[in-house]
Amino acid sequence: MKILYINAMGPTQRAPLGGIFVSQRIRALRKLGVEIYPVNARISNSAVVNMLLRLKNIKGAGKPVSRQLDVEYEILEARRDLYHTFKARKDCTAYEKILMRDIYGALDKSGEADLIHLHWCWPVGLIIPRLAGERKIPYVLTFHGSDINVSLRNPAIRAELLKIMENAASVEFVSNALLQTALNAGYSGKNAVVIYNGIDTDVFYLNRVDKEAKCVGFVGNLIPVKGADRLPAIFSEIRKKYTGEVRFFITGSGELERAIKDQAKALDLQIAFTGQLAPDILRKVYNRLDILVVPSRNEGYPCAIKEAQSCGVIPVANNVGGIREAVGDYGSVVTADDEAELVGLFAKRVVEYLDKKPDENFMNAMVQSARECSWVEMQKKSLENYKRIVSR
Repeated sequence: MKILYINAMGPTQRAPLGGIFVSQRIRALRKLGVEIYPVNARISNSAVVNMLLRLKNIKGAGKPVSRQLDVEYEILEARRDLYHTFKARKDCTAYEKILMRDIYGALDKSGEADLIHLHWCWPVGLIIPRLAGERKIPYVLTFHGSDINVSLRNPAIRAELLKIMENAASVEFVSNALLQTALNAGYSGKNAVVIYNGIDTDVFYLNRVDKEAKCVGFVGNLIPVKGADRLPAIFSEIRKKYTGEVRFFITGSGELERAIKDQAKALDLQIAFTGQLAPDILRKVYNRLDILVVPSRNEGYPCAIKEAQSCGVIPVANNVGGIREAVGDYGSVVTADDEAELVGLFAKRVVEYLDKKPDENFMNAMVQSARECSWVEMQKKSLENYKRIVSR
């Protein structure tokens, strides 16, 4: 079986780990004997558009790169100018023209394939039904979070996006919660399947670090949807409530980094900022942490929770999206009606864990449960889905 595998959220110069969970899927499928033709398909901005974005303090992701982990991508890039940027506000298919001009032809020459699999549907998905129809092969979509929580809720593009979804051979969701959000937005669910994200069990494993103080941390992009702006308040409240010594870590990068540092300084709060880390270095951070804080406003299914659990870290997370499914029986999920209550609940749960001696049976069960969620195990379900589609 050969798959034209399109990563529309893939690595760039400024975000080399972008869409790494797609590359992990490709590696797992190859281990399962599937032939993959990987494409990093992006829409980039013209110099004028980038200049206007910079005036609004919005940084672009930079140019796409061709290698992530050991996956080599063909780069296909569509150039968005000022005309298409403004036209897209009123015409949801405005990007179709530049996608056809800059990407479609290259995809059409990418060789024989049994099916097409696209991660991150909008707007690259605009040209996939036509490509699949001309080749007479099915296409599969995978949704990860914001593509449903944000894109599908946008009335300007909802109808077109739903049409692409309904005409797919299969639509994969990374959590049941994400599927439910799509159903609430008008998706029929007739071709839906839920396949959770996995973890690289060769990289993320238990190897605890000796330390003098308890450690609490966050791993993820420093952006509003991840709730990164909530971290200083949560950490400050933990420091007030916990009588022992505690250290705080933030691993990741993003638009909120400067604001978080300023807020931490105002609160006289010491936080170690590590930036984005390669997986083998990230493992060492996980193995230092006692608690992982996940204050997201929306989530599909966060890989960080299972990665942390496999390293012996207990997650405390906000009850949104697929977080409850990821946490399972090993950690805490908090629900609150306002920000102050949410901060207080996070601090309360974290301190409860810090104050008590970890139960060895609980910790062993948590680690074992997480390690059963390898990328290969999860992608066995995708392979079953592919076989069903192709045979049909």
